[in-house]
Amino acid sequence: MKYILLLLLVSIVSMVSSCSDDDTTTNNPGVPAGTVMYSADSISVWLSTTGFARDSVAYSTSETGSVKVEFTIQSNVDTPSAYGKFGFYTNATPVVPYFPDIYVPRDEPFSTNLSFASGSTYFAFMVQLNNYISIFPRYVRLRSVKVTKQ
Repeated sequence: MKYILLLLLVSIVSMVSSCSDDDTTTNNPGVPAGTVMYSADSISVWLSTTGFARDSVAYSTSETGSVKVEFTIQSNVDTPSAYGKFGFYTNATPVVPYFPDIYVPRDEPFSTNLSFASGSTYFAFMVQLNNYISIFPRYVRLRSVKVTKQ
């Protein structure tokens, strides 16, 4: 009988202490600064024959505030036998200026800080390759893609 009363007392104390506000909107301060919100090793297309290839990926979140977007643009495209393109699209401010056409080999880092208002936030990354002459395999890729909360 003594153990049953003790068990009942422990159960009541456990239930009362577990009652709290479970509202994650008011109790969650958001994504902490430095948190990687999206990452990819690479987004790429390769062609060893003539033709066209495209790859893309999209990410969306309801998180607001500042983020840093980083990636490296790499390609071995050489005009006039091939043409490449990359895209980075978002609803952030400021509008991201970039030069998407690739006519010569590139290996360049890209980094920008962006700010988002309330509502849905999205990022879309795209690479495209047109290969007109199949002399050697060609590629266009975004390497080490990362979106980090600031």
